[in-house]
This record gives sequence, structure tokens and C-alpha cells, in this order.
Amino acid sequence: MSESTAQHPNRFLADLTQAMRATAESARLENEEQGRDNARVYIEQLRAKTLVEADNLRMATEDDVATIEQRSKAQMDRVRQETEDRIARRRELLDQELQEYGAAIELEIERVQARVEAYREQVATFFEQLLQSSDPSLLATMASEMPEPPPFVELDRETLAQELRASRQQVDGGNHTEAAAAEAPKEDLPDHWWLDSPSKLTRKHDDQ
Repeated sequence: MSESTAQHPNRFLADLTQAMRATAESARLENEEQGRDNARVYIEQLRAKTLVEADNLRMATEDDVATIEQRSKAQMDRVRQETEDRIARRRELLDQELQEYGAAIELEIERVQARVEAYREQVATFFEQLLQSSDPSLLATMASEMPEPPPFVELDRETLAQELRASRQQVDGGNHTEAAAAEAPKEDLPDHWWLDSPSKLTRKHDDQ
């Protein structure tokens, strides 16, 4: 085999290897370029999507704020209405309490007048008996037994109200009529009664 023939395959392999390397390098550059292009496109998409999503988030936030404001307004309207209703009920209760207190005072005045009348009759009877006697010693004994004026102790409002209810129960035979029930405060108070009369709640706790 000649020397030229021996070198021919080696040159062919060298050229083939060089061509393969050139092709591989070209493919690498193309892949890198494609990768950069893909990354650039994706980044642009991300940035565009970020702007869109930012607008969506702003719109969602404004919708939430509007909903919160509407619910808050509705709640404030409800609380204001409940407050007005409770105030109105409390003022109605005041009118009822004033009527009840006035009735209790009138009942106490009637009792005082009855006691005064009974005392007057007792004194009249005493002096009638006293004047019928002419024995000095008997007169002295009877004079020492002269009736004392009835004492009067001022009662508080709750006691007057209790006595008024007791008097009504006696008159009604223990059964309240519908009219009496409308005038007298009920013992069984409705739910949340303390919201209408906080002062009564305080007194209830103090009693306990």
C-alpha cells in the first residue's frame, strides 16, 4: 500500500470530525439562540400578564371595598334602626312606669286617708267613752290609753309598685285581667329586656 493511500482515510476522518464539530457548534448556537428567544418571549408574556393581573387585582380590590362599604352601611342602618327601636321602647316603658308610679301613689294616699279616718273614729270612740265616766282615777287610767296617731313611713318606688300589684291580685282574686296586665309591669320580662332598661339590669344584679 502506498503512503498516499494510507493517508487518505486519516484525512477523511479528520475532515469528517471537523465537519461534525462545526455542525455541533452550529446546532449549539442555534439552540442557545432558540433558548434566548423562548426566554425573551416568555418574559414578555409574563410582563404583559403581570400588567393584566395587576389590573384584575385592582378591580377585585375595588369590588371588595364597595362590598365592604355596602355591608358596613347596611349594618350601621340596622344598628341605628335597632337603637331607635330600643329608645322608643324605653320611652314607652317610661310612660308605663309613670302611670304605674302614679297609680301606686294614689293607692298609698287612699291607704293613708283610710288610716287617718280609722284613727279619727278610734279617737272619737275613745273620747266618747272617756266623757261617759266621772271617776277621776278611771279618767286618768283611760287618758293614759289614748290612741297614738298612726305612723307614716315613706316607701320607695319599688315597694309601692309591689303593693299595687298585690292589691290588684287581691281585687282580681289572683288572676290579672287583660287591662290590669297592660297597666302593671310583667314579672316575666321579654328577651333582651335589659337593652330597653339597663338601669333595671343593674338593680337586678345588685339584688342578687
